[in-house]
Amino acid sequence: MIIKKYGHSCLVLEKHGKRLLIDPGMFCFLEGLSPKDIGAVDVIILTHSHPDHYYPPALKEILQLNHATIFADQEIADLLQKEQLPCKVIQPTQEVSVCGFHVKAIHAPHGCMPVEVPHNNAYLIDDAFLHPGDSLEIASIHCKVLALPIAGPWLRLVDALDVAKQLHPSIVIPIHDAIIKNFMLERIYSMCKTTMSGATFRPLALGEELNI
Repeated sequence: MIIKKYGHSCLVLEKHGKRLLIDPGMFCFLEGLSPKDIGAVDVIILTHSHPDHYYPPALKEILQLNHATIFADQEIADLLQKEQLPCKVIQPTQEVSVCGFHVKAIHAPHGCMPVEVPHNNAYLIDDAFLHPGDSLEIASIHCKVLALPIAGPWLRLVDALDVAKQLHPSIVIPIHDAIIKNFMLERIYSMCKTTMSGATFRPLALGEELNI
């Protein structure tokens, strides 16, 4: 499997010629990246309805490249219906196999914020790769590769790193980091790297490939 990051929490998984896209949110497209730069995909999964994860204008452009199947919770499915975009509902604990990927949805409550938060699904792909969306309540989920949120109004970096230590993944890919300016990002990544024990902390540049 090949993993590529397209900014913030947006990742693409590639396997046997098929591509699965996670959370192509608004933050990915604020500094020159186009939805078309991500390219055609076969499956799209969405963790929750915040605009930095769920962004209908990008979804519409991506769907013009290929008739991908969208999976999300009922809350997002209702929103997509208003956009006239089809979506298959996937509930927590539900598992589906699509285009060669095995996807398991897991209820992972969104981190606390001073406003109401939406429902959040974490997703475990092929029993190996975990994308938690905006949640750190994932401490019991075994995975080889963890996409770890490291910044946001709902988390502390020390808490995120503690969760990574509890899960013991082989590789940690930092996500949810678009709010950190580039001059600070290197320092934050360095702090994260020094705390990893038994895991490789592996930032991904835009479109950079990681084979697992």
